[in-house]
Amino acid sequence: MKKYNTLGELLADYRKHNKLSQTDLGALLDVDARTISRWEKNETLIKPEKEKDFVEKLLLPYQVIRNLNSDNPIAIYYNLKLRTYSFSSIMQKPVSATWYKEDIPFDTYRIRLISNESDIQFVEDIQEMNKNPKQINPALIREAAKILPELNLILKDQSDYYAGHMTILPLKYDTYLKLREQEISEGSMTISDLATNFTGTPLVFYYYSIYADSMTNTYYLVNRLLAYFKKKQFKDYIFAGISYRKAKVEILKEMGLKVLWEQPVEEGSDIVSVFLEGNLDMFLFGKTI
Repeated sequence: MKKYNTLGELLADYRKHNKLSQTDLGALLDVDARTISRWEKNETLIKPEKEKDFVEKLLLPYQVIRNLNSDNPIAIYYNLKLRTYSFSSIMQKPVSATWYKEDIPFDTYRIRLISNESDIQFVEDIQEMNKNPKQINPALIREAAKILPELNLILKDQSDYYAGHMTILPLKYDTYLKLREQEISEGSMTISDLATNFTGTPLVFYYYSIYADSMTNTYYLVNRLLAYFKKKQFKDYIFAGISYRKAKVEILKEMGLKVLWEQPVEEGSDIVSVFLEGNLDMFLFGKTI
């Protein structure tokens, strides 16, 4: 993460990262290039009513904009590639997996079921931004939320902007085996690949996407995930999926998952897809249920 002290510095880096000219960025925000130039030089601030465009059109976290869009900006750490922020250098460092099992108070009204098209679009926007060139059919997310509502969730921040999500697909075992053996890709799955009754064995919980814009918000989602499996105590299940970030892979390994294969997402890409499989019983209970 980079420490940003001004909004102008962030906007200039955002343009470079996304290979946009000032005219390009202005077109996205419905302003002229001269306005972008003034913002980047910190000659003027964004009008409060314009902040929404930065969040929804540029996918910048609202907290980042709020900290920097001020006459007295508050420095914040931000990673343009991963869309994650931190208030301090301490909280941007990877934590132990056991931290996610702690009982930290949380305003639960900020977490709700994935329930509308803007929720699904947010999931797909984050997937596109972070790594995934073969996104699933949005209909699968919509259907998974009906079958497995406890694990298909949206997290909002205190200002009601999107801050994270969790998308877990209940898959048929045969479909899962094909994914694991790379006979099919995530993007080729259809609704018929979901286990609509979700009563067979083994149950397959396939994590398509787990994302939050800060370490704290990640805690709330992963803690909810762990609480679900701790409560259910399934006798026979698989928790698996593909991860693209080294830090997330290490956390999942700490939770008991094993790496089955890894490869670049595309030829020549430095982003590696890592397929992990296992369950969370040893991590949660210290033994296999």
